[in-house]
Amino acid sequence: MPEDVDRYAVALDVLAATSAALTALLEPLPAALWDFSPAPGEWTPSQTLTHMLSVETIIIPVRVRAMLAEDGAPMPRPAAEAPAAPPAETLRAWRAARAENLAFLRGLTSEQLARAGLHRHYGSITAREHIIEWAYHDLDHLRALQATIEACLYPEIGGFRAL
Repeated sequence: MPEDVDRYAVALDVLAATSAALTALLEPLPAALWDFSPAPGEWTPSQTLTHMLSVETIIIPVRVRAMLAEDGAPMPRPAAEAPAAPPAETLRAWRAARAENLAFLRGLTSEQLARAGLHRHYGSITAREHIIEWAYHDLDHLRALQATIEACLYPEIGGFRAL
């Protein structure tokens, strides 16, 4: 990738676009697919969305705010995952939290983004790095959700399975 690309700006764009992507993928899902796992040990769409809500509300924004409050401090350990709720409710809560988080992230200065926290496994991570990873995390789960839906559709594509 060219060095003149502002990866933080790209990350914010991804974070903003995830709301529409999640809505487009998940709102039309029939109830039976919410608990469908494509393989043993793979998350269902419901589990993925519940995890994404936890990341959105009790993990990454909490860590970033802790970095801003005390540069170099250990990152707080996440609280328990969000409890499971009906998918439509979880998606609404996720979208609301994402909108709040984007407003917060867009207001951060370069000095704030340079502040760091100490992750127990990965060492020193800046706020900027963690926010960029947040976008990467979104893309990873969008890819997994797409794969789950593909796994549901695959048996019914007939001869195209040879592709």
